[in-house]
Amino acid sequence: MKRENINYVVVGSFVLIVAACFFIFLYQITGNSGPTDKYYVTYNNVTGIKFGTPVTFEGYQIGQVEEITPTRFEGKINYRLVLSIEKDWPVPSDSIAKIVASGLLAAVTIDIEEGISDSLLEPKSEIESREAANLFAAVNEVAEDIRSLSKDGIKPLLDNLNNQINSISYEFTDLTKNMVKPMVEKISNQIDQSDIVNKVDELVNNLNRTSENLKKMANNKNQENLTLFLDNMGAISTNTDELVGNLDETRKTMDSVLENVSNMVEANSNKLDSSLADLHKTLSVVSTHIDAITHHLEGSSRNMHEFTRQIKENPGLLIRGSAQTEEVK
Repeated sequence: MKRENINYVVVGSFVLIVAACFFIFLYQITGNSGPTDKYYVTYNNVTGIKFGTPVTFEGYQIGQVEEITPTRFEGKINYRLVLSIEKDWPVPSDSIAKIVASGLLAAVTIDIEEGISDSLLEPKSEIESREAANLFAAVNEVAEDIRSLSKDGIKPLLDNLNNQINSISYEFTDLTKNMVKPMVEKISNQIDQSDIVNKVDELVNNLNRTSENLKKMANNKNQENLTLFLDNMGAISTNTDELVGNLDETRKTMDSVLENVSNMVEANSNKLDSSLADLHKTLSVVSTHIDAITHHLEGSSRNMHEFTRQIKENPGLLIRGSAQTEEVK
């Protein structure tokens, strides 16, 4: 009897020790390893953030997310997070809390970017937040813009162009049928008439008389007047050259003004150009590695399915780390 009591005590003690170790392990992995201070931060979107999400300071873990509370401000839903940070940890007043991920498929964390201010935030203070950049959302927006452009811009333009071409073709056919063809027939009929020869002779006689009149006009006095007129035209040409020179100087001045305006616009567009270049590089990287990403996602899904199946069949794997052996009969 005494031996059985000893066995019960030993087994009970072992169970208590294992339970205590288990709770200590849970306490350690949750990040609560000592006294903490509370800080607050507010975001518009908390995708991937939950209780226990790590909080880092320049990459070093100093705490975790304790609570997420939806709040309404100016007609919009915001989310106020309570951050549990190691007690007396120095947080400059101009620090920024960002939602970041170490990799494309990695879990998100809240990383506090250290500021340069000498003053420190007091516990229960609000830390300035910065929203996370969502690459997939940006790609979806670009695809939606392209689809909208194709639907609302290019397609109506092509339809309008097709309608205009059809209208021009119809009008040209109508013009040929109702105007050009009758006019050609009318000219052909007039040529066939006998009085056309008389009209041609009359035209030749008129040309001869005009030639005689021109000879009479080309006398010495008229030649002098013509020479004077040409001299005046030369002077006018010189004045025109000077005017063109003045206009050229004015054009150069306008070019200088436009160049200054262009420089001003270019100076203000550097950040936008840089952002577009970064977006282009990011999209290129995603396009290059999309097959590998899909392959890794499929492998991870299969591994997770297998892990879930083994846990369902043998929950003891979580503690022992190996498959349960069958009892020997």
